[in-house]
Amino acid sequence: MEHTGVVETGSGTHSAVSVEMCSEKFPPDESGYEAWLRYPPVKDPERRAALDSLRRVSCTGDGPCVFSALDEWERAIRGFTGQAVEFLQADARGAGVRFVVDGSLPDEGYRILHDGALTVAGGSGRGLLYGTFAALRELALGTEPAAMAVASAPHIPQRMLNHWDNLVEDPVMGSIERVRGGKTIFDWTDLTRPNPRYRDYARMLASLGLNGLCINNVNATPEILDPAMLPGLKALADTFRKWGVRLCVSIDFASPVTLGGLPTADPLDPRVIAWWVETVDDLYAAIPDFGGFVVKADSEGRPGPGDYGRSHMEGSRCLARALAPHGGTLFWRAFVYGRDLSERTPNERAAGDRANHASYEFMHLDGQFDDNVVLQVKCSATDFQVWEPPHALFGKMPRTRLALEFQLAPEYTGQDIHLAWPGPYWARVLNFGMAPGAGGGCLADIVAGRAGSCLPGAVTAVANTCNARNWFGHLLSGADLYAYGRLAWNPTLAPAEVSREYARLLFGAGPAETVASLLDRSYDAYAQYSSPFGLGFLCEAVHHFDPDPWDNRATAGITGSGLGRDRTAATGSGYAGLYPSGHAAVFADTSTCPPECLLYFHHLPWTHRMHDGRTLIQALYDGCFEGVEAVRGFRETWRGLHGCIDLERWAHVYEKLALQIEHAECWRDLLCRFFLETSGVPDDHGRFDLRSPSPHARVRSGFKQAVEDYRARVERLRARIGARTADGSAIS
Repeated sequence: MEHTGVVETGSGTHSAVSVEMCSEKFPPDESGYEAWLRYPPVKDPERRAALDSLRRVSCTGDGPCVFSALDEWERAIRGFTGQAVEFLQADARGAGVRFVVDGSLPDEGYRILHDGALTVAGGSGRGLLYGTFAALRELALGTEPAAMAVASAPHIPQRMLNHWDNLVEDPVMGSIERVRGGKTIFDWTDLTRPNPRYRDYARMLASLGLNGLCINNVNATPEILDPAMLPGLKALADTFRKWGVRLCVSIDFASPVTLGGLPTADPLDPRVIAWWVETVDDLYAAIPDFGGFVVKADSEGRPGPGDYGRSHMEGSRCLARALAPHGGTLFWRAFVYGRDLSERTPNERAAGDRANHASYEFMHLDGQFDDNVVLQVKCSATDFQVWEPPHALFGKMPRTRLALEFQLAPEYTGQDIHLAWPGPYWARVLNFGMAPGAGGGCLADIVAGRAGSCLPGAVTAVANTCNARNWFGHLLSGADLYAYGRLAWNPTLAPAEVSREYARLLFGAGPAETVASLLDRSYDAYAQYSSPFGLGFLCEAVHHFDPDPWDNRATAGITGSGLGRDRTAATGSGYAGLYPSGHAAVFADTSTCPPECLLYFHHLPWTHRMHDGRTLIQALYDGCFEGVEAVRGFRETWRGLHGCIDLERWAHVYEKLALQIEHAECWRDLLCRFFLETSGVPDDHGRFDLRSPSPHARVRSGFKQAVEDYRARVERLRARIGARTADGSAIS
C-alpha cells in the first residue's frame, strides 16, 4: 500500500504526518496477515537472553500435530530472536525446552512448567499442539519462561467453526452469505491447488484450540458430495489434520434426488438409506478422520424430512446411522420456523412468534435422537440479534446432545464497516444459568455435558474469515474470532482479559489498553443506534446492513401506541415462560427485565417511564445520538494512536471508523425520524423535526430494489476503501 500522508474521512480530509517524516517514528508496516501470531523481534536484552535459552529443543512423541507444534515453535523463536532452533535427541541433556506427550493428561489438555527447563506436555499430539500455542501466547504477552506454570483442558469437547461460503458465487448473497469483507478463501474450482493460506488458517484455528471446521454454507448445494469434489476435500483435510482440525461439510438433504438420481429423499426409503451409506463410505475411504455433516433442513425453503411427513428425528437418523460406523457426527440445525405448529403450541399468539418455533419444533423429541446427533441451536431464538437473550431451548432438552451456535460473521452488526466486538455478549450467554430444566448449571456446562444428566455436545460459530489480506475485512474483527476461541476453551475468562490479550498480541504493549477499551465499549454503542433495548430487526430484509424500520413494523412490534414484542406468558406469545422459573419471572416484569432486552419481551407505550425517569421514546432518541457520539469518540481515540501503530494498519482502522460514523449517522437519523413519525412525540432537545427533509434517503423496501441498492453501495465503498489485488484480496 502506498501512503500519501492524507487520511480521507467522512467529515473531511485531515493532514497526516508525511511518510518520510514518520520513517523513524512509525513501526514497519504490517498488513494484518499474521493476526495474533506475529512473533515480533524482542529487543529487551534480558527477555532476549531468556528466549535464547529456548532455542535448544527436545521432543518425545510424533505424529502430524507434534510436528506442527515443533514447526510453530521454530517459527516463533526465529521471529523473537532471529536465530534458528536446534533440535536435540529426545534423551539429550541441555535442552532449554522439552516437548512431551503424556498420556496421563486429558487428551486435548496440556501442562506447562519450568523446572530448570521449560516443559510443554500434552495428553496427545493435539494437546501438545495446544500447549505449544499457549506457551507462545504467554511469551508474546511478555511472561518470563521461568514464571510459566499452567495446566488447562477444554471445557467443551467439540469446538467448531462453520463457514457460510458458497461453491458458486450467488448473484445476490456473494461468495460468502451476506459478508462483505472479501470473498471465500477456498478455491472451489480446484481445492487441490496448493495455497499457503489454508495452512496459515489452520494455524490460526489451532492457536485457539478449535478442532473442527465446516467449510461450506448451511444453505448447501448437492455438489459438495459429488465424487469430483473428493480429491479437493481430501487435500483440505490433509492440511487441517496437521493442525488438529477435523473437516466437516454442510449437505443438502435432497442430495439423493439432485445428485443420486433417486425419485425421493424420504429418510425411511431403503433406497435413500442405501445411497447415504454408500456416499458416506466413499467419503471416509478418502478421509478416514472426516468429522461429519452439518444439516439445515425444513427451514427457509430448504428441503427436509417434513417434505415426506417425517420428523426431524427420523430425518436425522438416516444420516446419523450412515456416519456412526466411521465415528462421524451429525450436526442437525434447529433454526426452523414458519411451519404450522398449531398442534404443539398452546395458542395462536405462540404459533405466530418466531422465537417459539425451534422450542416447540424440537423439545418433544428430547431423548429420541441417535447418540451421534448433535442438535445445533442458535445462541438466540430469533436470528442473532444484538443482545438477544440466550435460547430457551437449551433448558428444555437435557437428554439430547446440544451445540451452541454463535455468529462471528457480522451479519447484523455492521458487516465489515462497524466495530462491534461481541465478547461481552458471548460471555454472558455462555454463563447464563439454565437450571433447573437442564439439571442445573450454565449454558456452557449444558453443551459441555457437565450439567446434571446433560450429554456432551459442542460449540460452534459462523466464521468471519474471508480472503482479505487481514483475513476479516476489518482488521479489528479478528478480535471476534480470537474471543470465540478463547471463550470456547474457557468460558469463565473475563471478556476484558480477552480483549487485552488480543490487543497486546496484535499491536504490542503500548497501544493495548487503548485498543482494548475501544473493543470493550463498541458492542453497546452499536446497539444504541441500531437495536435499542433489544428491539431488533430494524435492518433491510435482504442483506441486513442498511436501516429500514418502515418495513419492519410488524417484526419489531411497532405501532402508533408503542413498540416491542409482548413475549410474556400472561398476555403475549409465552416465550418468556419457556425459561426456568427464575428467569421467566425476571423477563416477565418490566421492573426487573434487563434493559438491553426490554423490548424483546415487552410491548410498551412510547411514554413508558424508564428507571432513570425518561420516557421510552426519549431514551430511544438519546440512545441513537449517544451511540453515534461514542463512535466519534472511538475515531478520536484511535487518532491518538498515530505513530504508535504502523501506518498501514493505523490508516486502515481509521478509515473504517470514519465510514462507521457515516453509517451510524444514517441509522440515527432514519430511526429517530421513524420513531417521530410513528409516535408523534418530539425530541425533548429539539434535535430534529418532520418539517426538515431527512439528510438520508429512506431505504426503499422490496427485494429487487434492496439488491440494487446493495450492489450500488458495495461499489461506492469499494472505491472508498481502496484497490483490489488481482486475486480479489483487499489491500486494507
